[in-house]
This record gives sequence, C-alpha cells and structure tokens, in this order.
Amino acid sequence: MEPVTRECQAGLIRINEKTYNLIDTPPISNNMSMKDIRNNDGLKKITDIILACSYGIQAFIFVIDIKQRDNFSKIFKIIKAYLGHIKVLKHIIVAFTNLSKKHTENPLFPEVLNKEMRDILNSVDNRWFISPNPEIYKKDSKVVLDNMKKAKELISGFRSAYTTAMFNEIIEAENREAEARKLEAEARKAENREVVVPNDGCFNLDTKVMLINKKILSMSSVRVGDQVCCGTIDGQLKFSKVYSIAHRSFEIKTKFLKVEFETIDGIRKGSLYLTPEHHIFVNNNFDYAKNLKRFHKIQVLVGTRLFQAYVMNCSREYHNGYVAIFTRSGTIIANDVLCSCYAVCPPHQNLIHYSLLPLQLFEKFGESTIIGSNGEEIHPYLYFLMHVFLYLIFIKDYLIYNEVM
Repeated sequence: MEPVTRECQAGLIRINEKTYNLIDTPPISNNMSMKDIRNNDGLKKITDIILACSYGIQAFIFVIDIKQRDNFSKIFKIIKAYLGHIKVLKHIIVAFTNLSKKHTENPLFPEVLNKEMRDILNSVDNRWFISPNPEIYKKDSKVVLDNMKKAKELISGFRSAYTTAMFNEIIEAENREAEARKLEAEARKAENREVVVPNDGCFNLDTKVMLINKKILSMSSVRVGDQVCCGTIDGQLKFSKVYSIAHRSFEIKTKFLKVEFETIDGIRKGSLYLTPEHHIFVNNNFDYAKNLKRFHKIQVLVGTRLFQAYVMNCSREYHNGYVAIFTRSGTIIANDVLCSCYAVCPPHQNLIHYSLLPLQLFEKFGESTIIGSNGEEIHPYLYFLMHVFLYLIFIKDYLIYNEVM
C-alpha cells in the first residue's frame, strides 16, 4: 500500500475537554543512513513541527502497516536516534493498520507478532492501539469506537509533553560528540607516539574511589592494604582490600576513553576515564570499554545501591599518568561506576580472577606487589600471563590460517 500523506497535514482533536493539534507527517524512508538523519528532508519537516510547538508534543503516534512491518525496525531506530532514545520512548504510541478482521478483534493480538515487534512494544511500555481497516469496519462500529477510545486515553495519559528543550539536548549532544571526534582526529595527528600508552588497561590518576571509612580518594593515592568500595550487597556497601598496584605512572601520556553517563531517571550524571582495553560492567556483563555505545547500560553507585545508567557519550582524550590497582574481589567502584580491575585479556571475569590467585598469595606473604618506585613496569607474573595470552592467540591464528590454506 502506498502512503497517503505526502505533505504534513493538521487537524484539531478534542480529548477530555482539551484541544490537541493532530499533525500527520509523511512516512520516513528506511533507506537513509543513520549518519545522514539530520540532513533528511522528511525529518527536517518534523523538526520544524517540533520547534513550532511551544507547549510541546503530547504524543508521537508511530503507525505500523502490518503488511510492511519488516521495514519498521530500522525506521524505529532512526526515530529514536533523531528524537532522543531516553526521552522519546516515554511519548511514543504504536498504531497498527491494515490488520485482518481476525487480528483486529483478537484481544491477544501482540502475542502473534514476531520478537522484533514485541520488543518495540515493550520499549514503549506496551502503548498501542489498532486503526481498524475502513474497508471492513464502519466509522461508528464498536471496534472502531473502542480503539478510538483507547487511543485518546493513551494520548491524554501522558503527564508531560516532549518539549523543544528535550530535542535541543539531543542536537547539542550530537554536536559535542562530533566536536570530540574532530578533536580526537586532530590529537591523533599531533600525538607523539613514543610517549603514548595505547593499550594498557588503566584508570586516570584522578579517578575517585571510596575507602572503608567513607573517605573519597584519588586512585593515584591508593596504597596496597587500603580497602576500597567494590560493589554492594543486600543494600550495603561492599569493600575489598587492594593487594597490588599493578601498573602506574605519573608522567606518561595516555589515551583514555571518556565515558559520560546519566541514570535512567536523569538525576545523576557523571563521567569516567579509563583506557579502551579496560573491562567495565555493561548490559549485565563485563566487556571492553572500547565496545561501549550510546545508551548501553552500566551500573552506577547511588547511595548504597547500584542503579542502571545510560552511556550518553564516549570520546577519546589524552592525559598524563595512569594507574591500575587490583582488589581481592576483582572489581572496583571508580567514579561511582562498577568496573573490573582487569583489562587487555578477553573479559572473562572469573577466569582472570582465578588466574591471579598466585599474585594474591605473593602479596599475602610479601610486603607489596608494586614494581619500581614509579610503578611503570608490569608485575612479572602479569607479564607472564600476558605472554601466555598472546601465545594462545598466535596458536589460534596459526591453526585458522592452516585450515583456510
């Protein structure tokens, strides 16, 4: 079915003694690149509408033609990216069209949808209604009236509107991200490669940790034997002993990933600097920091509990110095973010943790496991494990190469 709307059309609708301006926009093409969404003519028209609404947008009705549903997954991603993933999902209602009589009158209709479509509904808190096929139902039929009533209730049910301020936040964030990429590209051209540490897993020296006495301390000041916050358990802060300053420098220029985050309720914001190869708890598992993407979920400490937060932006910056410390738990709360103490090797937290038991025993019967006055060298045991890891990768690549040949 060809879309009817070619240009934006407006009409008034009355819901619960309030008058709303209902604007019908042309369909969004799923052929556009995600990089070009700001230059798309159709989306620019939607931008003009948003900026012209002084009160804001009460609801976005995402119309899905059930006969062309395979195209809507990418379109939905485009809308989220264009209007702001966190904010806009709270204002979207899905309207299904072109349904058969059987599906229109099926009270369990969403259950017949594929997983991709059900995920879309779940992301908007299952706000949906059906626009019955006019070739099957008359305007005054009970099916039409019931769905119209449901649609009005969903529209009027939003406590607040999607505002121009929310939309402008997205534009500003994208501009900051573009500027950060530009600065990173310039920094790569200008950097002195002889003094940059590219791959080691460490934190920025100014990264904050909490000691057992609740004192907040820069990670550069942490000493072997200190007990630092490493997580929570049953609503209480959990602390773990530092048994090694595995790697540290106060001078070497280091490339860091700056991770900016915001809790889902928007109350708590912050940032964390760590090297790209470091492991961080994301989407309920440990992964390399370099794999973080916008709107990935990380764990952030608020009070005595860990809450989910969205990654809002990732950029590269260069700072002098780095530090890597090991706790007996293998985890650490750094700038309020739950992180692993480990890096470089594949992010299998338990496997790495058990492989470091000899290092913990060394600390228990020795005085300290920091190497050198400045700590720039890596502990011999870590050096050994790293070379074992590299050797295994070499063997794997060798076997794959011979299998292909």
